[in-house]
Amino acid sequence: MAATSRIPYTSQAEVLDPVTMRVEGDIPSWLNGQLVRIGPGLFEFGEFEAALPMDGMGLLHAFNIQDGGVTFKSRFVSSDILKKNSEAKRFVCAEFGTPVSPDPSKGRFAKLKSMIKGDAELSDNVNHNICYWKEADVLLAIGLPMFVLDPVTLEHRMKLTLPESLGVDIISEHVHIDKDGCLYLLGSHVRGRPSYHVVRVPPKGDVMSSFAAAELVFTVPGQYKVTPTSHHTFFMTENFFVIIECPLEINVLKILTKGTIQEALKWDPSVTCKFHVFNRRTGRPIPQKIESDSFLLMHSSNAYEDGDHLVLDMFNLRDLEFKDWFVPRKTMAQPNFDPTAAGSSSKKSPPLRFVIPTNEDKITKADKGANLVKLESEQAEAVKQSSSLLRLKSRPLCAGDGLQFPCINTAVTGKPYSFLYAGGYGESKCLEFAIGKFDVKTKEMTSWEAEKKQFLSEPVFVANPAGSSEDDGVLLVSLLDYATEKDRLMVLDATSMSVLAQVYFPEDCSICIPEADHGVFISGSA
Repeated sequence: MAATSRIPYTSQAEVLDPVTMRVEGDIPSWLNGQLVRIGPGLFEFGEFEAALPMDGMGLLHAFNIQDGGVTFKSRFVSSDILKKNSEAKRFVCAEFGTPVSPDPSKGRFAKLKSMIKGDAELSDNVNHNICYWKEADVLLAIGLPMFVLDPVTLEHRMKLTLPESLGVDIISEHVHIDKDGCLYLLGSHVRGRPSYHVVRVPPKGDVMSSFAAAELVFTVPGQYKVTPTSHHTFFMTENFFVIIECPLEINVLKILTKGTIQEALKWDPSVTCKFHVFNRRTGRPIPQKIESDSFLLMHSSNAYEDGDHLVLDMFNLRDLEFKDWFVPRKTMAQPNFDPTAAGSSSKKSPPLRFVIPTNEDKITKADKGANLVKLESEQAEAVKQSSSLLRLKSRPLCAGDGLQFPCINTAVTGKPYSFLYAGGYGESKCLEFAIGKFDVKTKEMTSWEAEKKQFLSEPVFVANPAGSSEDDGVLLVSLLDYATEKDRLMVLDATSMSVLAQVYFPEDCSICIPEADHGVFISGSA
């Protein structure tokens, strides 16, 4: 196959029978389990194509690692819309940036109407994130409805939704699982006055009973009376939840008239971000309004409590230019397109740390203009503007920008920590197509660098079960090589950032690793 011939985000076939891969190097003997990722994997139905990469049908793929060997398999999420699109040979429902395809069986006016308004039903396609819920021993493909999958075979078990009485229409792509096994979701109500809800799903033995017992924990009225705002994640610590309302509006009326969410988005950088802080122990929010300059929250690396302070570490987007952020698939098909140089808006966004004071008595007694952050050597600020308003000022969490997809050792989730791992994607001031290791205390950085036209996935940290240090473990990273098409799974030493092993498909195999945003490692034997 000729070099540079591979186009990013092309449709993939399922690989239902595991393929044994070729390992170069040594995989640690303690690393046994399955790395599962999800992403878009099918982009064409009949003569119609998805407009954006994120509009493809959800495809799961897994690397099963056992005793130094690795096998690969993949399976499409069994969504209703995948079946309907396949039967109709077109997009029956609108996706994020892809409108409903015209129905060739209808007349000219009906075709136009279907393109403008779309069908009444919504797509159940999920392709962005998954989590392993140990208490129920299931893999969850995050969406509403939620797809329940077998964590070993990836086969579909059931599709669940939340009780109608909760009033949740949409859930964010990222969830939290507490130490007691409870699953927490961030839901949005968009029918009528927008509001946002933290939902608790208790472990009840079987997943169906758990979702039936879901309950609201914390509700926040939206800052806009008509248009909801977009939410990708939220924060949870031992005693607090934090919802950040960013000024990315979703005009529901435009979805009905334009047909896609992409056409309905409006970014207003003049509007501040609102931090809603809820005390899990007292059952009420911090009464002051808490605001900061605008940004779009994408991912949380960690959140923890330090005395009377909440520390929030996050990866964001600023200076949003949607024409740069959403790269059309047609652009990707151009001969000179470089996938590792796309999405310039994220290159302007350094990871940030915000610190929020939580002692209400100290907040009340503080003078106007006082900085209420009292942590030693901390440069983030929380300034009391008035008796009812705190203004937050962030500080860079680590050097450089252009970083996304953070991960840490999950043993330090919700605790003070030292090490953060993240990817750098093109024109980053500190990383160029690389995975970086950042010491958030000393600001030191080490990295593993890829080559141009080699795209690196989100790193997944797997701790050494016998390790004694926070960074004792490995990073699992997929490397998609668009130049040579020799895709591989990289196993990196998380301490030194050196390569331990590279895992390739057999020479006579034409399989590629699918593009994916997020994944999870499930420890144990197959």
